[in-house]
Amino acid sequence: MKTAITNKGTIDHLILDDGSKIEADIYVSNMEVIPFYTKVLDTLPKNINKMKKKFPPASSGLVIHLGVNKTYPELRHHNFFFSEDSDKNYETVFDKKELPKDPTIYLVNANKTDPSQAPKGHENLKILPHIPPLNYLDYTKEDYMNFRELVLKKLENMGLTDLRKHIVTEYMLTPHDIESMYLSDGGSIYGTLSDKKLNQGFKHPKESAFINNLYFVGGTVNPGGGMPMVTLSGQNAAKYIAEKDSKI
Repeated sequence: MKTAITNKGTIDHLILDDGSKIEADIYVSNMEVIPFYTKVLDTLPKNINKMKKKFPPASSGLVIHLGVNKTYPELRHHNFFFSEDSDKNYETVFDKKELPKDPTIYLVNANKTDPSQAPKGHENLKILPHIPPLNYLDYTKEDYMNFRELVLKKLENMGLTDLRKHIVTEYMLTPHDIESMYLSDGGSIYGTLSDKKLNQGFKHPKESAFINNLYFVGGTVNPGGGMPMVTLSGQNAAKYIAEKDSKI
């Protein structure tokens, strides 16, 4: 999809990348709310800047997928490798918006519950340290590669012996990749930030406040980010639209 064409407060039709158009009575977007308004809608809402301040992006992450020709019996399916100073780590990521020098790392080893995830003697690891979204400091690919090295060294120091020597395949996503692939705001992986002062901890409403026939699903609307919540947001939106339509 390229552009949403509006007329008198409603979406009239969508223009696709090939130039064709689609018309509908109701439109549901699984693209994040602010990126939809700024990148797809033909006219920006008047208070878009106020909305950006109220609903800034949540944290991003450096997502490192590794296939290794070694097994680590000490790992479980879900694993956390904590920062020595958690308060400092949180302050660095969430307040200073910088890459942490001693990140807390979440690691998933799916082989522990599903051995078919990798060949015998190998393991499939997903590594995720949380980092700031793109909207603040302009980190480069080289910066993220250096951070990757820091993360893998920390895992080795905390028991995953010779991890880097046993990598046979790797796929890494930076905030730039996440933003491009999933159309998220600044590469956020949890939708919008839940902040007591800015938005009382709430997300965007599922019904657009600016376009009468537009609804949203996904991590930027209630109930929030994560696969279960995102799925629930779709169910809630469908139920809401059906109930509203039945009253017309």
